[in-house]
Amino acid sequence: MDTLTHMLIGAGTAQLIPAAVHKGEGRTPAWQQKAAVGALAALFPDIDYLLFPLDPLEFLAYWHRAYSHSIFLAPLWAWLLTLLLQKYFLRHKAWSGQKLLLFWISLSAILSHIISDSLTVYGTRWFAPLLDLKISWDLLFVVDIYFTASILTALILLIRWRHKVYRAYVCFIPFSYLLLVLLIKLTVYHRLPLPDNSTPAASQAGILVPQPFSPFYWQLIKADNKGFTQAYLKLTDDVIANRVSKLSGSNLDYASYRLPRELNWRRYPIMPANPDWQLDAEKVWQNKKFRAFRDFTDYPVFYAYNSRAEKTCVWFSDLRYHWPGIVPSFRFGMCKKAAEPWQVYRMKYFSHKQVQTSH
Repeated sequence: MDTLTHMLIGAGTAQLIPAAVHKGEGRTPAWQQKAAVGALAALFPDIDYLLFPLDPLEFLAYWHRAYSHSIFLAPLWAWLLTLLLQKYFLRHKAWSGQKLLLFWISLSAILSHIISDSLTVYGTRWFAPLLDLKISWDLLFVVDIYFTASILTALILLIRWRHKVYRAYVCFIPFSYLLLVLLIKLTVYHRLPLPDNSTPAASQAGILVPQPFSPFYWQLIKADNKGFTQAYLKLTDDVIANRVSKLSGSNLDYASYRLPRELNWRRYPIMPANPDWQLDAEKVWQNKKFRAFRDFTDYPVFYAYNSRAEKTCVWFSDLRYHWPGIVPSFRFGMCKKAAEPWQVYRMKYFSHKQVQTSH
């Protein structure tokens, strides 16, 4: 989920803390102060991004959305954050005697971050370190303008009705939007035509992946023999999402999205079709240094093969992060020079510049 939406949700959850928790030695903080603390606390789980420079592939496979996104560890992070905030506020003589309120605002904001991240396709390890299970509901793209708008509307009403007993009912606004997206997804999935030469059994294996920046655009991925069949789907043209895409400079090609009966199916193999590349591709895919990518990806596809006099590289990506007109986000591979061993490389985001990882 994007940073702005996380902050808005955190600011909103801070307004929902029961009045009984506000009791303390000092003055009850104003709604602006609670909103600021909630917004700040909602950013805390993404502190794990500090680990990205150490090893980007290990970060994506094992570290991101793990310990800092665990519901088991959330109370600990909330307590530590409370201590830090309390130490800061003591200098400014604010929030005096409101330690318990700080804790509950921090905990609710952190939990809101964990839950909202689970709406995307990446997955969140709720039960780390006890279980490695990823929770992913595949409902929203990282940036969903309508979901953000529903959160903003709810926050405004929470502030306006902050003294009303019925203020919590505004939460039905974003929840209703999520329910609508779920109904759209289920309806689309069960009414889709099958790709050519598909068997009924194969047609059931796959997912609908949310696309930028609207619930009316989806990517359909279905498993087939040694690869995946994929198509970009739209329910209708979304003028607002198109405008947002242009303003953001994303260059997303909305023309590639087709109506359900006009889908353009494409096949993506896990291994290259060129027999001259297959041996190197198999070596890279099975290499123990490449295990982190195998663990990270759910829909791995062959991306590219580069062979020059001084270096040979084999690249893979995850089909979930392919968007028309945009360079895929996560592209990892291995390269070797002459008789030297294979080494893990990555391509920088939104470019084809190759960078060696710490492996």
